Amino acid sequence: MRINKLIITDFGPYRGRNEIELSSTEDAPIVLFGGKNGAGKTTLFEAIGFCLHGKSSLGRRTARKDYEQAIRSKLHEYPDGKADTAAVRLEFEYSHMGEVDHYSVERSWRDRGKSIVEDLKVRRNGEIPSELNEDQWQDFLKELVPPGVSQLFFFDGEKIQELASAVESDADFEDSMYSLLGLDLIERLDTDLSIYISQKLEESGVEGINDEIQELQNQRDEIEQEFEDLKQEREQKEQRLAELEDEIDSKESKIAQEGGSYADKREELKERRAELNASIEQLEDQIRDLVEGAYPFTLAPDLCESVVDRLKTETERQNRATARNELTDELDDVLGDEDVWEEMDMPEDQVGQLSDRIQDKLKSRLEIEDEEPELAHQFSEAQRQEIYSLTDQALNDVPDQLADLTESLEDKTRELQEVESGLNKAPDQEVISPLIDDLNELTEEKGAIKSRLEELEEEISTAQTRLERKENEVENKLEQKSRVEDVSERADLASDVRNAVKDFREELAKKKLRKLESKLSERYITLSNKGDFYEKIEIDEENLDITIKTIHGNSKPHTELSAGERQIFATSLLWALAEISDRPLPFIVDTPLGRLDNDHRDNLITHFFPEAAHQVIIFSTDTEIDDHQYKKLEGYISQAYRLEYDEEEGKTVPSEGYFWTEDDEDQRSLGEITS
Repeated sequence: MRINKLIITDFGPYRGRNEIELSSTEDAPIVLFGGKNGAGKTTLFEAIGFCLHGKSSLGRRTARKDYEQAIRSKLHEYPDGKADTAAVRLEFEYSHMGEVDHYSVERSWRDRGKSIVEDLKVRRNGEIPSELNEDQWQDFLKELVPPGVSQLFFFDGEKIQELASAVESDADFEDSMYSLLGLDLIERLDTDLSIYISQKLEESGVEGINDEIQELQNQRDEIEQEFEDLKQEREQKEQRLAELEDEIDSKESKIAQEGGSYADKREELKERRAELNASIEQLEDQIRDLVEGAYPFTLAPDLCESVVDRLKTETERQNRATARNELTDELDDVLGDEDVWEEMDMPEDQVGQLSDRIQDKLKSRLEIEDEEPELAHQFSEAQRQEIYSLTDQALNDVPDQLADLTESLEDKTRELQEVESGLNKAPDQEVISPLIDDLNELTEEKGAIKSRLEELEEEISTAQTRLERKENEVENKLEQKSRVEDVSERADLASDVRNAVKDFREELAKKKLRKLESKLSERYITLSNKGDFYEKIEIDEENLDITIKTIHGNSKPHTELSAGERQIFATSLLWALAEISDRPLPFIVDTPLGRLDNDHRDNLITHFFPEAAHQVIIFSTDTEIDDHQYKKLEGYISQAYRLEYDEEEGKTVPSEGYFWTEDDEDQRSLGEITS
């Protein structure tokens, strides 16, 4: 991998778009940035990591919130406010299987207040990689430049200092070594497998599940037995109910044969008989009264009518005779009154004649057959009226009344005969009672059995539900057992994998340690100012103890190195690890010479920077690489930039050239160059 260009926009102190050429050659692999503290060297160093790895550049466990806060802090501060967008773009070439591809990776950010929106664009040879979708671009970059490996190539003075401090402490150094060798991933895999096995073993416990299954099966068997017992009882009850119904039918038939139906009505018949007898007696009294009254007259209707006619005729004649006599008497009184005649002034001799003649005329006109009445004299007027009424009843009302009473009497008498017949058919209580008692007992037993059958139906339904539920529990537990057995098999398999990983780790560690031992000896002796005194470095495979063996055969533990020696040792270690990683990545080093004396600085200037990789990008202060060291490096530098921070504008302006050149006036800003 060779980085050709870095374009940084509104990121950190870099205002607007800043395009920085980073191309290098095999003979001049170094790109040198010079800047004083706060000029923006570390910002460029971090920008490369942000562009390639985004959030992962801050570590695997960095939270999204912390990452967004880090990005927000990098947004450039304009005089009138903070930029809400920023972008970093890298253009590089990468060789794979002898074929060189040109990549551009641009990662931009937009501050939306509550969150940072990130956008990643990847192009290969100017086109979107056809075999990848956008979601795969980040994984593609991780595969191209693994974050774990990049820490061997992209490091700063702080990283060197941490590793140097770890060299002083055995425990920290061991962890750092395993991490730098990539063995920490295997350790993590081993730890994950151990956790996985523990979890599976905890999930396991087949014996406990077998006990639970046995307990559930016992409970299911008990419920099933209860269920079968209930069904058997129901069958018995249904059979007994059928027998009872037959017995009841037989008993009712026998009771019927014994007149049981009449027995039930015996008392009712007795009451009806008494009512009928009373009604009949009352009807007979009424008939008797009727017969004793006007009824005899109904037997001789013609005679009755003749008597009535005779009485009426005689009464009329008698009335006319009485009226005639009274009128005659009155006339005699009138004719005998002399005043009447004197008023008429009639002669006396004519009075007699006229009186006789008037009397004769009247008598002739009022003459009545002088027949002596026979019946009228026997009855008074009231008696005659009574005879008329009695005769009228006898001829008109009594026949109908007698007919109605007679008909009712016949009906009552006929019903009385039927009641008497029923009473005669009713058996004696002594005969029917035992049969009735047996029937009642059978009926009572039938009712009890039917009630029990209803209870049994509910109990059977409940037992069936419980049985189904328990069977489901057994089934679920059996499935769990199957899973547990599967889990147990997985745990055994994971244990085998863990053993294989352990063996692999041991072999890999040995192989890497031997390679590291060789490379580290070579690099440390090259960089150390005691290279002629040291012969080689030895690494103990068991405990990772590192000793520096002198040409005299003595061994010096790495923990006894001075602070400056430890920093050189750490740099040599990173160099050696980078070489054995077999990754063709450039070295990017930020302020690496802080605590080194001049001899060690000269060794790094002379041997490390020109030889560390095919491309080495260095961020340095003017005190780390001064004019003396610069002259030593000058022949290996392809690009040199000076980073100057404009305090008035609040921005960093990159310009070509280092802190000093043969002609400072030749320095031009990148804006001037790229414009």
